[in-house]
Amino acid sequence: MSSAGNGQDGSPGSPPISALVAGLCEGDPQSEMTLHDLLDAFSERAFGFLILVFALPNGIPAPIAPGLSAVLGLPLVLLAAQMMIGLPHPWMPRAWLARKLKREQVARMLRPSVPVLQRIERYIKPRLHVFAPADASRLLGALLLWNALLLSLPIPFGNLLPAWAIILLALGEMARDGLLVLCGLVMSVLAGFWVGFLLWGGTALIEKLF
Repeated sequence: MSSAGNGQDGSPGSPPISALVAGLCEGDPQSEMTLHDLLDAFSERAFGFLILVFALPNGIPAPIAPGLSAVLGLPLVLLAAQMMIGLPHPWMPRAWLARKLKREQVARMLRPSVPVLQRIERYIKPRLHVFAPADASRLLGALLLWNALLLSLPIPFGNLLPAWAIILLALGEMARDGLLVLCGLVMSVLAGFWVGFLLWGGTALIEKLF
């Protein structure tokens, strides 16, 4: 998949991921959108795109509110668990689907990720299918769930590696790019060690102080 010719699923002519993310940021800043709107817009590709959208604010430095990783981590946990058990389409609580966000809020979180995605898209293409088989959504769901749980932990500086593991896995799954999936797997292992180290260091510091 390249940003010029193929979309996120490797099909010719479909818009690149960066264009779809940028589209969420465009329009009247005071207009509102709901999670239901996103599900409708992404249709059968909703799993991959919603996971990507919820992970990007944690993976790309942006002016977001403190503690947002835990807020965005909960939908990621839910989506990843649904992938792992094999649901064909995402399910969200009705209250979540109806919650409204102003477009300017969405743009503030997602716009910094657009140039980064554009650079990544230059190198994305279907390859190494042994690491990205078409029937591996349940295994990918398990990996995504692991990282979503790490991301949800309220640990300072602990969200970046799990977020990037999720981003790489989501992009790799949508583009059938086994190299990205493999990178996401490596990042998942590193994220586990990093969060474990932060937990151990924080516990040791608390014991030393008190």
